[in-house]
Amino acid sequence: MVVFVVDDDEGMRRSLSFVLSKAGIETRCFSSGSQLLQEWDDLTPGCLVVDFLMPDMTGLQLVEHVRARGVMTPFILVTGHGTVTMAVQAMKMGAVTVIEKPFHHDHLLDLLESVRAMISQTELQRQLISEEEWVIDRINSLTSRESEVMELVVRGDLTKQIAKQLGISTKTVEVHRSNITKKMGVQSVAQLVKIVVSAKLRSN
Repeated sequence: MVVFVVDDDEGMRRSLSFVLSKAGIETRCFSSGSQLLQEWDDLTPGCLVVDFLMPDMTGLQLVEHVRARGVMTPFILVTGHGTVTMAVQAMKMGAVTVIEKPFHHDHLLDLLESVRAMISQTELQRQLISEEEWVIDRINSLTSRESEVMELVVRGDLTKQIAKQLGISTKTVEVHRSNITKKMGVQSVAQLVKIVVSAKLRSN
């Protein structure tokens, strides 16, 4: 996981990069929001530590540009010109935290702790996305009839009820149920219900 540091102050970039690198966190530094956006397509997904006041755009404007591209990366805002209004706006946009410059020892410890929390949050989000994509892929592997049977199974219908509703034999229903459990990688109806319901909730 990479942390992208964006600050027009070269000394600040070096300091942040040094602190994060010493903690074993990979960092890449940029002097402006424009520079980050120009190279964004080639960047590894990660987290942002952005300065609020920069010549070309503010840190919050940069976050808006990144998210307009469909990248919902978490961020930390650092600022030497903080206001309550700015802090509130940042938190509404989902900032992990807002840290004031210049950094003192305690500020650096807070920053490091917040970066670690941000990385954990990002990794969890990526894991959930991967799991959701896997479930969707499994669902798409079902035939139309298997999909019908699965919906009724998840609803709680018994084999005889499903057979009657679909106008097929109970033996055929059992064959479909067996295929469904294999394709979905589950061992029980309870597991099937759990992953299907979770996938539907995330898609809504």
